[in-house]
Amino acid sequence: MRIFKKVLLILLFANILRIIPGCCKCDEDLGYMSFNRMDIKNIDNSGEWAMTSFRDTMPAAAVAFEIALFDSLGYYYYSSIPELKSIGINTAMAMKCDCAFPLQANYHLTSIKISTIYSLSGEIEAGADVTSLFVGRSSGNSSSGNSVYQSLPSIIRQTEGKIYYDGGVESFHIFLQPEVENTSARFVIDITLSDNSIFSDTTNLIQILR
Repeated sequence: MRIFKKVLLILLFANILRIIPGCCKCDEDLGYMSFNRMDIKNIDNSGEWAMTSFRDTMPAAAVAFEIALFDSLGYYYYSSIPELKSIGINTAMAMKCDCAFPLQANYHLTSIKISTIYSLSGEIEAGADVTSLFVGRSSGNSSSGNSVYQSLPSIIRQTEGKIYYDGGVESFHIFLQPEVENTSARFVIDITLSDNSIFSDTTNLIQILR
């Protein structure tokens, strides 16, 4: 009887040793996803740090938005599949160890176009292409320092071959450079992917503060 108990203890201990390293073994296999949704949020860029805002007002010299493209279905399906290698648990589901799945978009961003619905000034009329009047930066950098700004074409180029570890979300902030002279502002944003599909959305109607 004692021998049987010892054998059980040894087997239990051995299985625990197998589980412990397995729980934090992250899957490095590259997954693929497709952007199927675009969201636009207002950004409060009036202070030291830029942050998302639900207000429909912005200072005339601080008009900014966050653009996010993501796969609303693929990532969640991919991340919910547990990986069971044998009767004993060799590898637990990666999410339990806070592992990030490496993902790559099937089709990357190739261009962005921003049009204004309202005139911005006497020189910039309603319907004008104002893409060149915006600069951008990654959503991960919330500092308001001018040195971190990039041109929008530069941000778009960085999405080609990009590996995502944040759930397959491509997000960046855009900032209008000239001051808005009108009392309202609203923009149409078109983003083209490498398969020539186009995401188009409209920002909220913004009331300009002076």
